[in-house]
Amino acid sequence: MQPLSYFLRQLRRFFQTDAEKRADQMKLHRPNHGTELCRGLLRKVTTASLCASLILSGCSSTQKTAARDLQWADGEKPVAWYKGHNTAIEYPAIDNETDPAVQVTGEPRSLQRKVDEEVREISLDEAILTALRNNKVIEQGTFGGVGGQLAILEPDRVTTVYDSAIQETGVLFGRRGLEAALSDFDTRLTASTNWGRTAQGVHSLPAPGILSQDRGTFRTGLDKSLATGGAVSVYHNWNYTGDASGAPTFASSYAGTLGAEVRQPLLAGAGTEFTRVAGPSRPGFGAIAGVSQGVVIARINQDITLADFELGIRNGLRTIEDAYWDLYLAYRNYDNAVTAHESAFQTWREAQARVEVGFSKQADELQARDRFYETRADVELTLNRIYYFESMLRRHLALPMNDGTVLRPSMEPVKAEFRPDWNSCLVNGLTKRVELRRQKWQIKSLQLQLNAAQSLVRPQLDVVGNYGVNGFGDKLLSQNGSSGYGSMTGDNLDTWTMGVEMSMPIGFRQARSQVKNYELQLAKANAILAAQERSVAHDITVSIQDISSAWAAAESNLNRLRAAERRVELLQAEKDVGTLTLDLVLRAQASLSDAERAYYQQLVAYNKAITYLHLSTGSLLDVNNVHLAEGQWMGEAYGDAQLRAVQRTHAKDNPKLETEPREFVSPGPVGGVELQSRNYSVPTVEEDMAAEEMQPEEMVPEEIHEPPAGIDQ
Repeated sequence: MQPLSYFLRQLRRFFQTDAEKRADQMKLHRPNHGTELCRGLLRKVTTASLCASLILSGCSSTQKTAARDLQWADGEKPVAWYKGHNTAIEYPAIDNETDPAVQVTGEPRSLQRKVDEEVREISLDEAILTALRNNKVIEQGTFGGVGGQLAILEPDRVTTVYDSAIQETGVLFGRRGLEAALSDFDTRLTASTNWGRTAQGVHSLPAPGILSQDRGTFRTGLDKSLATGGAVSVYHNWNYTGDASGAPTFASSYAGTLGAEVRQPLLAGAGTEFTRVAGPSRPGFGAIAGVSQGVVIARINQDITLADFELGIRNGLRTIEDAYWDLYLAYRNYDNAVTAHESAFQTWREAQARVEVGFSKQADELQARDRFYETRADVELTLNRIYYFESMLRRHLALPMNDGTVLRPSMEPVKAEFRPDWNSCLVNGLTKRVELRRQKWQIKSLQLQLNAAQSLVRPQLDVVGNYGVNGFGDKLLSQNGSSGYGSMTGDNLDTWTMGVEMSMPIGFRQARSQVKNYELQLAKANAILAAQERSVAHDITVSIQDISSAWAAAESNLNRLRAAERRVELLQAEKDVGTLTLDLVLRAQASLSDAERAYYQQLVAYNKAITYLHLSTGSLLDVNNVHLAEGQWMGEAYGDAQLRAVQRTHAKDNPKLETEPREFVSPGPVGGVELQSRNYSVPTVEEDMAAEEMQPEEMVPEEIHEPPAGIDQ
């Protein structure tokens, strides 16, 4: 078998002319030209390969090969990997761990699986604490039906404990976090090294020759954006040239520069306020980035994310309270159904006995039997409602669907009259509602962006300056003779430039359009805030109305319950002596059951209305003693915070310094609320606590007492 070099030589000879072959014969006797022979051969082979690839690619057949036209060395086999589609339902290859609450859950309770399990008494405070401890995803109310949870329908909209950290570490335009915005001011180091060689033939007298030159480039620089909108850079460059042709003064030379450059805008994009709002100027990304990439906007976006998280927590607490009282009502309804069923059963037995001795008609017994099965169905349905609402509460508490225990509320609903003060509730709602705080952050962000956009409706006028020290020598470093660094430090080879640069679009169409857009967005945001304030006032109004109506209905139903109890006692006594028909007794028992059920239904509605009032006034988290706080830091972070605190303690205020933009953050609500030409100041935390302590003295009921029956499973 011939070696590869033989075929290469034959291929080269095939493409050679006669003159080239004779020239190669002469070069074989000149061993010092072996390098030129190899280079020529490489060029010929490359040219032949390119020509062959072009010819073969252009001569490909357009007729497709069928599977039956192919013959395989291992014979015919049945086709096993045929795929006649492009799209199919597939599953991601991830090995996730099933949630522990799902792993340990048992078979759920139902009417077909009635088991005696341990009853676990749970208070509302314990339920809230359990939910906050177990949930990383904030579960809220369902949309109804199976699969109605927001985590199932729209997982991207679910509130989680990771949202704030995700926003803080965001790096994309429009979702940048604080660290990403601050990174625009990080010093950037750039360095590059390139080597190269150029050799080409030249026509010169007395004979043609070859001009060859070696080159090398070394570049290093530091660039930093300034808070004033300017930029400063320091650079250090060297260019190496090696020239062996002709008669140069130096066979090799080094030419370099060490310098600094400063650029500062004077009109468009100038100033600390613009830079902190819009970020450093990006001439190539202005239309994409806009004026919302600064540190201040990132800080406001973080506050908006925290408001969204607080909103999710608040709605989650409301959902937990609703589920808790729904389960309480389910137990009460079940207890009522069981009592009514026992009474109906006893009446049916008595009716059977009276029919057997001839004291009653068969129709009376059938009516009693009808009532018996009616109450029996009610018992089954109310028991299933207990199963359902207990499962709902477990879902919101992130507990297993069945862990061998049955949850039962241990707290009784409030049975005292609550008369909220309209003005206090309205002031609290307009200052503490998280939705209003979130919208005000949006307005503040748009106001700052509008100011930054107005700065761009001006020419781009920059002051630029550059100063550098040059160096030149045949060596980079040398103790004797000329060197690059020696020339840079010893010779007067400096360079500098100073001037201004101006550019502007005629008409400022894009800049003016951006200003107009932000003006419209700001007007829309203010209109939304006004609509939200009206909605808050309506929410408080509806909550107060619901509280008063639920209380009045609860009082009436309690009086109805007492009357129904007395009516059953009297009719039962008349029936026992035989002076009354069974029909009236059965109706009285049904009325008693309905009265008791209506009473507890209104009592639960009354407590829910109080919860909704706390929600509409923005005090639901405070009432439940829930406070949001940041997670634990690393140990070194606390040391850094202590160091900064000590430094600020010993620092002196400079009265000539001003914050840009002006301070717009406050630890609490700012300002007051104007109602009917009167100014109501925002109540402090101490005033709220004092009001909460005074309310129970005015909530002593006169007619509503403890219900006669307890909660039975």
